[in-house]
Amino acid sequence: MRFISLAFLILLTLAPALRAEVQVSARFNPPRVALGDPAQYIVAITESGSGQIDVERITALQIPQPDGLNLRNLRSSNSQQTRIINGAVENSITQSLIIDAAPAQIGRYTIPAYSFDYKGERVEIPATSLEVVERSADAGPSRDELVFLQAELPETLYSGQTITFELKLYMAEDVRLSGLNSFNRNADGFTISELPNDYHESVETLAGRRYRVLSWPLTLTPIRTGGQPISFQFALTARLPGQERNRDPFGRSPFGGSLFEDFFGRTERLNVYTDPLTIEVKPLPTAGRPAGYSGAIGDFAMEVATDAEQARQGEPIMLSVVLKGRGNFDRINGPGFSASPDWRHYDPERKFDAGDPLSMSGSLRFDYVFIPQRSGRLQLPETRFSYFDPVAEEYIELNAPPIPVEVAAAPHSPAPAPTTAIIHEPAAPLKLSHALSPPEALLTLDYRPQPARPVGYAILRSPLFIGLNTLAGLLIAGCALALHRRQRQRADPSYPIRAAARQGLRQARQAYLQALQQNDAASFFQHGQQAIRHAAAIRSGRSMHSAHSRDIECLLSGQAAADCRAFFESANAHRFGGHNPQTCQQAQQHIENILKAL
Repeated sequence: MRFISLAFLILLTLAPALRAEVQVSARFNPPRVALGDPAQYIVAITESGSGQIDVERITALQIPQPDGLNLRNLRSSNSQQTRIINGAVENSITQSLIIDAAPAQIGRYTIPAYSFDYKGERVEIPATSLEVVERSADAGPSRDELVFLQAELPETLYSGQTITFELKLYMAEDVRLSGLNSFNRNADGFTISELPNDYHESVETLAGRRYRVLSWPLTLTPIRTGGQPISFQFALTARLPGQERNRDPFGRSPFGGSLFEDFFGRTERLNVYTDPLTIEVKPLPTAGRPAGYSGAIGDFAMEVATDAEQARQGEPIMLSVVLKGRGNFDRINGPGFSASPDWRHYDPERKFDAGDPLSMSGSLRFDYVFIPQRSGRLQLPETRFSYFDPVAEEYIELNAPPIPVEVAAAPHSPAPAPTTAIIHEPAAPLKLSHALSPPEALLTLDYRPQPARPVGYAILRSPLFIGLNTLAGLLIAGCALALHRRQRQRADPSYPIRAAARQGLRQARQAYLQALQQNDAASFFQHGQQAIRHAAAIRSGRSMHSAHSRDIECLLSGQAAADCRAFFESANAHRFGGHNPQTCQQAQQHIENILKAL
């Protein structure tokens, strides 16, 4: 009993030493900036202790944002330190959450103290302030004046209306672009085309400064009504010009750079954004909508023709409908035709010839097959096609009159040849020359041998024999499967990756569904991203543990790629916003569509 009490006292004494201590700090870097210069909001979580420390990764913070201060682009970094003091080892790990801060005007911005859950405990983040001052008259241009991103978009659109626009990256003449690292968008309410590999380069002058402009053409289609936010982001590396003015006599610039940096410039990794914009998406009007309207929006013309004006009953005729113009060709369905006793028709074949790289203009052709059901003078039915003109804000219906066709009677087929019945008569009784003796009769007609019984028949039908053979077959199949798996692992390096990814996909899918039921949005987005990465690893055969959305979009196409982009953008947006159950429900639908496509 005395030994147990002593051990309990030792454990109570060592528990505070073994327990990791958590310290949280928050700061702006730098704490004072001129308007237009970049700043970062940094939250540092430091754990220290004498034992092993397991860091809980933080992916989102509910930050109370002051008016006029825009926080965006959360990323994290970890650092570890070990100190030995008087023979005692102390470990410390710091997890830094770095967020870009963009003030809208001069003034003092204060983020008040707030708290969050870390390893089951409530941890408080202290308040911190950022002071934004007016730029001096002789100060050099700010970073936002040297490099910025623009997208000219309309203020209103109709749901389903497809438009083209240019995303422009402006760089001052003395800025040297080293590389474009990533491209992201925040546009959950839209479908947007992929960023082209090629760009158009030009020169523009704004506010007396010449810029090199890189332009990418894109298409945009709203899929939700109401006010829909949209913004774009580039992560790039560029060499910025050094500050040539306001140097101190000790060879240091007032911004902390050396004379070497001022002379040759400084290379930085930048995140440039378009200004936040909200597009009001209006639903298509119901007044005046034609009965056969199928979703076409734009400006179109219609041509209708047939390949024959004479035919025979039962012979096919092709009816071609060609739509030309500009609009959302990818959402257009062919004109519909009602059933008729004179004709039988089939679904059309579709062929599109694009008139521009973005497929906004061109010619869309539908080929219908009609088969006449009777002879005489028939008419191919009237063709109707309707679309919505967003400029005139009205529906327009195009009509093509019926096309007459002379149908001749089908040629008569030859009468079938008469069939001859074959009558089988009983054979005449066999006449014997003399009566058979009993031994002779036994050896001839009256002898009927019984089928022989196979040797070992009872053994083959016994349950024990069947069970032993089944067990042996299963053992042989298992060994063959194991040998095949080992051989496949040697021949195909991607096989173990896919096998591990399948198991991880099952666990991640169960985890995000459970998080959705528990209303845990942070865990839902985290496990949802893991599930998508596991599915992408199964598809590609490569490890995708740290893959970005653009790496996964390369494996997808069409709506699945748009859902992938929308889900990752929703996950990033959730880090700074409150919990919205509707967003999680929509994100779950995105996950299911992505997993089905992969």
